[in-house]
Amino acid sequence: MSPKLNEISLDQDNFILWAPEPGQTINVGPEQIPFVLPRIPLPVHPTALEDGPSTNAIGQGVYDYLRKFPDCPCNIDYAELLRDAYPHFLSDLGSQILMLDHKEVDSYYIRRKITYMKILALLDGDNPGLQQRLGIEYYNLSQMFTEFGECRQHLLKAMAYFYRVFKMQPGNLTALNYLAQIDYLFGDYPAAINRWRQVIDGLDDGPPRHALTEKVAMMTAEGVPEYPLIDDFEQIWAAMECYGRGEIAEAATTLNIIEERGKFSAAFPCPEFYYLLGMCRSKNDDQGGAFEALEKALELNPDYSLAQEAKNRFLEDGKV
Repeated sequence: MSPKLNEISLDQDNFILWAPEPGQTINVGPEQIPFVLPRIPLPVHPTALEDGPSTNAIGQGVYDYLRKFPDCPCNIDYAELLRDAYPHFLSDLGSQILMLDHKEVDSYYIRRKITYMKILALLDGDNPGLQQRLGIEYYNLSQMFTEFGECRQHLLKAMAYFYRVFKMQPGNLTALNYLAQIDYLFGDYPAAINRWRQVIDGLDDGPPRHALTEKVAMMTAEGVPEYPLIDDFEQIWAAMECYGRGEIAEAATTLNIIEERGKFSAAFPCPEFYYLLGMCRSKNDDQGGAFEALEKALELNPDYSLAQEAKNRFLEDGKV
């Protein structure tokens, strides 16, 4: 009997949902063992429907779809289908995660790694190590200059993962430290201080313990901040958007204020910030300030090619 097709089109993403017949089986593995397909719509590529999707086409469609939409409806069912009928795809995920661990740090690769780990977490939700890795990757993503516009969302997702870890492992100092850092960025100094004091109590005597003790003492002396540090991240992103629209004066004003306050640069030395500041100053006819900003960018990262090229142009032409 030919399979019934439930052609719910997802054209924008090159998938169509296909509904197997009740009790329909496929043969999987080297021994071609019959496997009953779940009674849910399965995403397949449209070309697979020409003669009815083959066993391989079903697995490939589910795998490709889940890598694009790990939070989709039926995601656990799709992950379980891969585990039970197509385990080689999960092995491929593990290999790609290892490969991405050795890639140059870039938001694109971090996002890919997060997606792959989320698929594995669908099958192992009680694994604190995997939950912690997801929290760390979301935190790392929040600190990428190109991700400042979504920094708050990334931090909230990281926080959720670390809460899960801490619930499973109340003594996990890594999760507690990241939660404190997120509290710090959101301006909740009392919560951050409380968490960091617990971390300090769990650390052996040494440089990390001394540095954290000094930070807690400084925060206690400062009291509640006038504004949360995350505001600077979001204002920098707003300045980037202004720069892209050609609103240079507004972008320069925002960045100059952030630099003058000094809080962001002290906590997160960021060469991209100074490069953008230099470009804004130059286009706003502040060439001396532009050169100074580019110098700071290169102090933080001597290999920052964009800043070096801009500095070279300044040395040749008197402006970037």
